[in-house]
Amino acid sequence: MYITGIREMRGVMLLSFDEGGLLRVRKKHFAKNPLSEGDELDYDAYVSRLAQLQWNDCMEAALSILDRGAQTRQMLIEKLVRAGYVTPVAEQAAQRLGELGLIDDRRFAERIAESRSRSDEGIYAVRRKLQAKGIDRDTAQEAAELFLDNEQQLEAARRFAVKRFERLRDLPPREARAKLGQALARRGFSWDIIAQAVDPLFAQDD
Repeated sequence: MYITGIREMRGVMLLSFDEGGLLRVRKKHFAKNPLSEGDELDYDAYVSRLAQLQWNDCMEAALSILDRGAQTRQMLIEKLVRAGYVTPVAEQAAQRLGELGLIDDRRFAERIAESRSRSDEGIYAVRRKLQAKGIDRDTAQEAAELFLDNEQQLEAARRFAVKRFERLRDLPPREARAKLGQALARRGFSWDIIAQAVDPLFAQDD
């Protein structure tokens, strides 16, 4: 593997390679393991050296990130990597902080799900949001189900449907029904919930 490009961006060195890919390294750590364009590189060995060098700084950076707000394991790793810490050390830091109870994906998921349960969103939308933050599918589903039962879902869908229905009154019933169903589906409601929320609004037209 050969280095084809090196550039700096906000204190992070960006290394590109002939085989593709990009490695982000903090400038201070790159200075201790300098490379030049055209150098042949043993990628795994280089990353291993950086991981050992970066451990203390990476833990400090991780704690600083957590001071600014709760993170999932994946969110924390991604932020550390963007900041120039190599993936192995970012993963080790996240693992250690998880062992210390400072990051907890399940607790994070439940907190977000509880918050979203007060909005007019369906369970699928909440689950998608959780998975986008790095929560695994099963944990996301369990957290969403904990705070969003069918009764809550139906109430939320009805609230949204009634508000949106006012905008669609002038449309032919079939078109209005389709648009309303699509809007509810985009908000993450199941088709069963959608039918229960929408059908009563069009009962007089059937």
